[in-house]
Amino acid sequence: MFRRIEDFLERLVEAPAGRLGAAPPQPVTLAKRIERAMDTNKRFTEGGVIVPNRYALHLNPADYAPFDAYHGSLEDDLAHDVLTRARRLGYRLVARPRVVLRPDPMVPRGEVRVAAAVADEESATHTAATPDPTNTSVLARPGHAVPEPDSASRAFLVVQTDGAAPARFDLGGALIAIGRGADNDVILDDPQVSRHHCQLKLQHGAYGFVDLQSRNGSTVNGRPVEEIALADGDRIRIGSTSIEFRLRG
Repeated sequence: MFRRIEDFLERLVEAPAGRLGAAPPQPVTLAKRIERAMDTNKRFTEGGVIVPNRYALHLNPADYAPFDAYHGSLEDDLAHDVLTRARRLGYRLVARPRVVLRPDPMVPRGEVRVAAAVADEESATHTAATPDPTNTSVLARPGHAVPEPDSASRAFLVVQTDGAAPARFDLGGALIAIGRGADNDVILDDPQVSRHHCQLKLQHGAYGFVDLQSRNGSTVNGRPVEEIALADGDRIRIGSTSIEFRLRG
């Protein structure tokens, strides 16, 4: 009932503005609409408050056009905002957040319509990393690389951003992307980390570390590096985040 009232009041306020030639939606408008959809669709469970992790934003094609050239990076920024807000408010996400912008001729000029959903990706056959559910500062996305039998199945990371609890990630893919962007395998909520900061590559049965020309650089065991083979116990530092590479015996 409250949602129907909210939709009615929203149309009452926004429709006249659209007829008067109001300015098209801006990125901050999209972020606010996602926040509203997050709060409207939250679910209260015994394990906490679960909020949607998938958001589709429908815009009139004329309003979508200014975003078309950079919609990918904008979607990435909006997804990161979802992650940051969920962590700040103590909400739970069942999988990494994703936001898509869609041109829709059925949407009037100046309006934004949001479809929000909870999409569980944890049942994927192969995963690049498995997150610790007690830590929402870092998320992992399902991977599609087939794990190699030895080092891939034995290796794991212990990740800790300053001020947050450590999280463990079991590695199972040949390429693990790490950074602040929502399209990484390991997503870090650390403003000092670049959007695509570094990668772990599995070659000839061993993992190596590669810095992706990040803004603040990377160190391994305290030494600046661009690319290096990893050994059990090596400590990677990117931004305010410490990552320990471990191999099970």
